Amino acid sequence: MAWKRRVLIVLCAVALATAVCAAPLATGSSSRSGAFIAYSQDRELRNKMLRAAEGALGEWEKIYETKAGSSAPIVLNDKTHAVMPNGGEPVVPLLFETEAGMKVQVDLYDEGAMESGSFEAGLFSALALHAMHGGNAPRAGKAFDLPPRWFVEALVEELRRSRDGTPDGVYAALIQSGRPPELDAFFRQKPEILDAASIVLYRAQAVSLLRVLKKADDAKKSFAALLENPTIARGGVEPVLAAFPAVASESELSKLWTLDIARSSMPPRMASLTVEQSERELAGVLKSVQGGEGLAEAAKGRGGAFLMREFSVRVFNLEFRSHPLFRPVLEAYRNIATQLARRPKAPVADKIRDLESTRSQLVERSQKISDYLNWFEVTQIDEPLDQSDVKSGRKRALRLSNPYALYLDSLETRGW
Repeated sequence: MAWKRRVLIVLCAVALATAVCAAPLATGSSSRSGAFIAYSQDRELRNKMLRAAEGALGEWEKIYETKAGSSAPIVLNDKTHAVMPNGGEPVVPLLFETEAGMKVQVDLYDEGAMESGSFEAGLFSALALHAMHGGNAPRAGKAFDLPPRWFVEALVEELRRSRDGTPDGVYAALIQSGRPPELDAFFRQKPEILDAASIVLYRAQAVSLLRVLKKADDAKKSFAALLENPTIARGGVEPVLAAFPAVASESELSKLWTLDIARSSMPPRMASLTVEQSERELAGVLKSVQGGEGLAEAAKGRGGAFLMREFSVRVFNLEFRSHPLFRPVLEAYRNIATQLARRPKAPVADKIRDLESTRSQLVERSQKISDYLNWFEVTQIDEPLDQSDVKSGRKRALRLSNPYALYLDSLETRGW
């Protein structure tokens, strides 16, 4: 998504408003809530966009009193067969002025964005634009501001966690990164230029800030005030403090934010994934780039750098939860994707082939170990103790007949 400070308004004439701005494709469907309308010739993709939109709306309504009205639904526009705009962003939020009023639109240029969270980011930006401009778009030719990036990233991460859970260890990594997080430094960060590891930590901080603000008195009214504040696009903590009077000062907000991060860094209660579970989740991530062998080709396609960056982020999230034996494999995939983001034509075919082989061998070996342990448990001999052993309290050792056991028994007999 193009996170520029200022974006020009597009003016659509009345005669072209339906054909150009709102409904570039003939086939459209409305969402269950009436807050969205999707246009696509692909029925499956159209329904997929609407399901994602309804999920985002549910998360939005947790922090905002008013939802987008059916009188001016947000347009979801399938442009996967169109030329991607400069910058290679797969999802672009737009704001139009028509004689009928404000029109907010989300253009989807790459279906892969549906898996990476980029489409949800576009949805939250569109919902925020509705709130920020109150149904009255700036005049054509003027500029409008997108919502702050931390706010959108926090909502996307919160939605992802509601489905997948919190990545184990992400907050511990944040606390152990060398110095405690600083609120002012957080607001100054530009997430669009961060690497995979840094963006994961940034999103964790953003979620903690959102969580703290959601606990404030009259939180929904305060979020509305935040979005209606004209200075919101400048970033920084000032608009937040102005909108949330329950938070007395920057130092208090920083304290609450740091405490939330510290609480979240407690050791996870759940064990990490098994090797097999880690493999299944990685396979799901690789599906977005047509498998491991398709990684290099995806990097060369349109929006390749953005896709590699999002792929790296998803793999890094999985690293926190995966089985320890599987983490080197994930790290290797992440490093390859990072390299391809910088140099799409980098010669990585051999690395990927070796990595795919290692991954397959690891899963096979893990399965054999699991099968052996299951066999051992089933075939254990559970013999009753002799009465003499019961009276003396002794436990009789299990006698094994394999060559190694017989040799060790002979050594014991000879007193060695």
